[in-house]
Amino acid sequence: MIDLKKAARLIKNDGLFTFIYNEMKELKQKEELLEEEILELLQKHSHFLDSYKELNTQSEISNIQIKEQPIGENDSEECKKIKSIINQNIPKLIALEAFEKPADTMVYVVWIGSLVAFLIFVMHNLIVLYTWWYEDYKWEVFTSYGLIIAAGVWFYKRSLKKHAQKHQIFQKLYKETKSAITEGIKEGCFSEEEIFA
Repeated sequence: MIDLKKAARLIKNDGLFTFIYNEMKELKQKEELLEEEILELLQKHSHFLDSYKELNTQSEISNIQIKEQPIGENDSEECKKIKSIINQNIPKLIALEAFEKPADTMVYVVWIGSLVAFLIFVMHNLIVLYTWWYEDYKWEVFTSYGLIIAAGVWFYKRSLKKHAQKHQIFQKLYKETKSAITEGIKEGCFSEEEIFA
């Protein structure tokens, strides 16, 4: 839910997006670009838009850049319905924004693998420092390590499944909201400038 015109303006003028702007200038082989040229590049080359979104996320700026729409008494029933859908979906989309993309399995592997390794490391050190369990209960100790690894694998699979479910919910809400915005602009419920923050 990005206003591409606003994105083009920010890429040109905001220092946060300098590296994207420089890449665009290289691609166009120009010293300076007009906002219209930046907008064209955002539409043609998805990696520029992905980089813009990623920088927003890293800077804790939401990529759900739509405004809640006031529902007036004079609005038609269709406009009230469209605005209501948009207003209900905005907080849900913001809450699920981290699940916009499918799960990056390597992130989960590293995160959960590090946790499992840390737990085994701590447990090993406690056993070595304070007990004689390696001599007396060798198989029980190694079985407990195996259980920690099995729990890590289970948690990894569960995390991927939950991510996939939330990703599907996000995609459904995104499509529904985008469709409502398109319909709202077409019906004259609001302008493009009024909907984007």
